[in-house]
Amino acid sequence: MSQITTWDEFPAFPYVPGVLRQAVCGEKVMMTRITYQGEVTIPPHKHEAEQIMLVAQGRLWAKVGDEEQEVGPGALLIVNSNVIHGFKKLSAEDVVFYECFAPIRMEYLIGYKGPDPALKMIQEGLK
Repeated sequence: MSQITTWDEFPAFPYVPGVLRQAVCGEKVMMTRITYQGEVTIPPHKHEAEQIMLVAQGRLWAKVGDEEQEVGPGALLIVNSNVIHGFKKLSAEDVVFYECFAPIRMEYLIGYKGPDPALKMIQEGLK
């Protein structure tokens, strides 16, 4: 992979129903581009990695720890390690946001065979 690239180089992986994820990594940090299509609710979950999220398109209801509010383009969400957070898509248009994680979430890499504890929490919340 070149050090100068575009998102077109990274496949969009279906994470949970209605959610596509693309991921790229450096040595110590990961960036993802997430797209919510259709009706999407991501139930409260947590993970060890710290997360900073930038909303680029659409509107979400976001809950991070004890804070919750509607957010849209330009909103920044800071999720510290093991803080419970969840999201619900509000807009009719797709929601697109970018996330940075440290340390790298290995379970987000295509082909990784290890557990994804946050995904288990999300899937149980979707039932």
